[in-house]
Amino acid sequence: MIQKTPALALTPLALGLLIAVAPAQTPQRGLTLFNPNADTNTYLIDNSGQVVHSWAFGQMPGNTVYLEPDGTLLRCKQVAGGLTLGGFGGGIQRAAFDGTLTWDLNLANAQIHQHHDAISLPNGNVLTIVWERLSAADAIAAGRNPSTLAGPNWIPDAIVEYRQTGPSTGVEVWRWRAMDHLIQDFDPTKANFGVVADHPERLDINFPPTGPPTGEWLHVNSVSYDPVFDQVLINSPFRGEFWIVDHSTTTAEAAGSTGGNSGKGGDLLYRWGNPAAHGAGTVLDQKLFNQHGTKFIEPGRPGAGNVLVFNNQVAGPPLHSEVWELERQADGTGAYPLAPGAIWGPAAPVWTYVAPNPGDFYSGFLSSAQRQPNGDTLVTSGTQAWLFEVTNAGAKVWEHFNTFPAVGGKMVFRSTRYEHYLWSDAAEVSAASGATVGFDLLAGSDFAGHVYLLLGSASGTSPGLPIDGELLPLVTPDPYFNLTLGQPNVAPFAQTLGVLDGQGRASASLTVPAGAVGALVGVTLDHAFVAIDPVGFAVSLASNSQSLTIVP
Repeated sequence: MIQKTPALALTPLALGLLIAVAPAQTPQRGLTLFNPNADTNTYLIDNSGQVVHSWAFGQMPGNTVYLEPDGTLLRCKQVAGGLTLGGFGGGIQRAAFDGTLTWDLNLANAQIHQHHDAISLPNGNVLTIVWERLSAADAIAAGRNPSTLAGPNWIPDAIVEYRQTGPSTGVEVWRWRAMDHLIQDFDPTKANFGVVADHPERLDINFPPTGPPTGEWLHVNSVSYDPVFDQVLINSPFRGEFWIVDHSTTTAEAAGSTGGNSGKGGDLLYRWGNPAAHGAGTVLDQKLFNQHGTKFIEPGRPGAGNVLVFNNQVAGPPLHSEVWELERQADGTGAYPLAPGAIWGPAAPVWTYVAPNPGDFYSGFLSSAQRQPNGDTLVTSGTQAWLFEVTNAGAKVWEHFNTFPAVGGKMVFRSTRYEHYLWSDAAEVSAASGATVGFDLLAGSDFAGHVYLLLGSASGTSPGLPIDGELLPLVTPDPYFNLTLGQPNVAPFAQTLGVLDGQGRASASLTVPAGAVGALVGVTLDHAFVAIDPVGFAVSLASNSQSLTIVP
């Protein structure tokens, strides 16, 4: 409960904002984003399963979709021609709320082909996975046993960071290559010859000992970023393990064994899942089987910094899938101490989800898991087209079966839930030329018929304003806040106060007249909305914020 101020007493609506009623939210509140594998559309659904927004594209996904912090959609796309291995993509797209492409980068050529996953970094760059298109001769030159090669190609993986430079251009700013960190015990004439078990920081180029005719070696299918230690997680189902590497390196350092925060360059800092992959165990020691969606748990969420993994093919009987949470073995500096001859822990997960009838939950490939702010876990069982949420105790509190596209397969690679309810169509507006900035409010059908009020502040977003158990990300007291609160729907504001429609949606706008706000050049105006229950007149939702900077 906050104290009333003169500004908050200006309208009867303000009094309603102060009534403290905070209903429990279960399942985790938010909107769930996914793109079916056989559909060019990306969907955002609410917890009632209603599609509240969608984006239409010209190419199939390749494979993930995410929302960036400002609400921009980040998407991998398939590109015709080139490699068509499982999970192939070929490019990265960014799209505004209305579907306008703001970035369309092709990454499919004679040297590389993007695939599976691409994520946003805090610096605004994008980190993605690419296949390097090499030859069997390249593999042999690096110590691969020629008798284990089934074709003329050798397709390893690299992790590449791109910075957008234009609507269809980007520049590479960092690269980590699996081929730079090899060990092998087959060919003593090579510089990387050695005892595999003595080098857990390197990848045995002869594991697995057999491979597909395509020459694909690792099939990396997910990448994740830890902002606390500036590290990257890389998942390889072909090897039944994941690795962590240092992202603080330069590209040159990432190609070697020195430099970066770790002092180890691009060598593996940590690996887990299959000791046999580095000569430290047998098939009986393998823990992960065709695993997907391996990700760090986000900061601020229960288990933050741990690793969630969808373990697709857990032996039974019956054969089934499980979701595991693993405590990675980092110390306070982001190092992973390891005694000689030992393997990294943990010995077992700290949390596991298994269906009450294990065989009911099985996806042999695809799939993902995401920890929620309330401690629940959102699970995507990809081949079953089944999205569901479970508590820490394993109770299912929400589920949704994908029905898109109308004709064709319904499988889903990954789903992600966001507490993101407000979009704007501009981040800057010129004081000289002026403009009308549109806002899209999207709370979901649970909030249909609720009153909404779009508010603003020129004083920032933190620590925010607690109201009725919600936290409005706007700083008060503030003159602009008072203006948006006291004069909704009055120029320069339009439709900033109203009622959410049957899907919990509304639109609003702010018009900046040409030449009228010169004194505000350099000022950032942050906006967010509240939804208000029309029965109890309590705030039922406080949205994320959107920033608008006044430029010359």
